[in-house]
This record gives sequence, C-alpha cells and structure tokens, in this order.
Amino acid sequence: MVSVRVLGFEMAAIGKTAMWLSSRFGEASGQFDPTVPHPTPLVFVHGLFGDRTNFRGIRRGLRTRGASNVAYFQYAPRLDWPRLATRLGQALDVLGRETGVRWVDVVGHSLGGLVARYLVDMRADAPIRRLVTLGAPYFGSPMPHNELAVFGDHDPIVPVPHPIYGPHAPHMYPGGRVVVVPDCGHWGLLAHERVVHEVTRFITSPDLALTHGHAEQRFERAS
Repeated sequence: MVSVRVLGFEMAAIGKTAMWLSSRFGEASGQFDPTVPHPTPLVFVHGLFGDRTNFRGIRRGLRTRGASNVAYFQYAPRLDWPRLATRLGQALDVLGRETGVRWVDVVGHSLGGLVARYLVDMRADAPIRRLVTLGAPYFGSPMPHNELAVFGDHDPIVPVPHPIYGPHAPHMYPGGRVVVVPDCGHWGLLAHERVVHEVTRFITSPDLALTHGHAEQRFERAS
C-alpha cells in the first residue's frame, strides 16, 4: 500500500518534471569539452512517455562534479526495445566518432534503462563504460557488470528485484550494483536527492574496476 507521504513525493516529482518540460528548448546537448574533470560523454535515455528534460535534476548534480558533456537519445513512444537498442547503439557510435572518444556513460529511466541494458547484452563491443538504470524493467538475465540499478521501494510499475532469487541478486550474478531508495516511486527516481547522489558517485568514481567486471557486489537499501 502506498503511503500518503510517498504519493505526495511522487506527485511532486511529476509536477517538477512537467515544469522542466515547459523549458525544454533550453535543454540541449552541449559542445564536447575534453578538458572538464570528467570528460566521458554522458547520454540520457528517457522512459516510454518521457522527455530529455526529465534528467535536469540529475544533470545538475553531475555538472557540479565536472561531468558536463551530455547528449540525449530520444524516441517516440514505442515498446520494441530491441529495435530501440539498435538505434541507441548507432547513436553512441556516431557520438564516439564526433568526439573522438571510445567510451560513453549512459543513464536510462524506465524503458530507457531497459533499452541501454539490452544494448550491452546484445553487443559485446557496445561503447558503454558505465550504465545507470532508474526503475528499469528486468527479466531473467543477469545485470551487466558495469550497471548501477536504482529502484524505488514504492514503485508500482517496476518492483524491487528479490535480493536472493531475482535476476539482480548479486550473490548469484557477479558484478553490478543495486540500490533501493526508500519512500520513492517511479517518477520520484528522477528527482530524489539520494538518486542524484548515487548516480553522481557512480559516474564520477575513479574506480576503474567498475568497468571490468570487478565491481563491489552488494544489495544495498539506501537510507
């Protein structure tokens, strides 16, 4: 049962993303700057009915840590994530050629996270250094070793995976990381301060082991 507190936060998050949408023309990809503290390009992938402005709060947090090279993968509402994953891969390849970089980081919300995860599973050469999924649907496959998966514990759309039997159980599948944010729903993942903190920490971490299958293995319930 969803509490009044959680419902209120979810409605506030939806209102905030709607407000961000009203100024979407000011939310665009910037010119690549290799001199920033964290130059790896960051690509945001919105959910089924989302928009690039959904990530404004997370982008602001990343910018304060020097991760300011951003781009967006946008698509019309559709559910065929394998085809979207192919398109995303093509877009990342183009971005790599334009910027001269080998790797990019990706943050995807809901279906956007599923699309990015499918790309990693589908292409061994996918140029994704680190992947963050926010409330992304999951099935029976293990998490990619370079993924941070964030879930809201009151998400009515994508429930939290079972910490022992679910496909994200770290003791069953090495690598990857799961964080559960309390009192948070599906849209709340785009505005919750704990989510901004976790995403920023993961993307800007200097620990290269995160990208080579040796990430710390734990199922964490954020406080």
